[in-house]
Amino acid sequence: MEEKKISELPRWITRENEVLARTRIFSLAKSRRHEEGTERSGDFYILDAADWINVIALTPDNQAVLVEQFRHGTEDFELEIVGGLIENNETPKDAALRELREETGFVPTDKSEVTLLGKVLPNPAFLNNACYTYLVTNVKKEAEQEFDIHENIIVRLEPLDKIDDLIRTGHITHSLVIAAFMWLKLRRE
Repeated sequence: MEEKKISELPRWITRENEVLARTRIFSLAKSRRHEEGTERSGDFYILDAADWINVIALTPDNQAVLVEQFRHGTEDFELEIVGGLIENNETPKDAALRELREETGFVPTDKSEVTLLGKVLPNPAFLNNACYTYLVTNVKKEAEQEFDIHENIIVRLEPLDKIDDLIRTGHITHSLVIAAFMWLKLRRE
């Protein structure tokens, strides 16, 4: 069977769009779509969400700044890197530095480098947003944590060379965090 390239596939065109719910972090829409050149059509549910950022922050001695917090989706504590929504009129880089300071109290120094490692689409099947991953080197703790109303975060420093073991043993399971560390590996190759 001959394999088709994505660009040769017919597009699905939105004929109707109805917002079913709006929340602080996303809107849920039902889109009636029709596939070009075919008789196929259907209803599809899309979460319209703001873009997100993730931050791999490293101290001068190569400790990764991790955060541990309760996550309502899994109803458990998760070990992650700093992450959050890009707010109105913010660049992804500005959001990354703001979230780093708010969640951990760590900030860049005059020796820091702030680098965009990459961008992923968290789940293009039903989400329409992107997640940008930044690397911030040579960070140090200079501020108090500033939590959102429902946040409570513990900061954990782990040697960068131990991250693979934390992933392998299931201590880090968040897919976007694992993707972020993959971006870092690709950068360093």
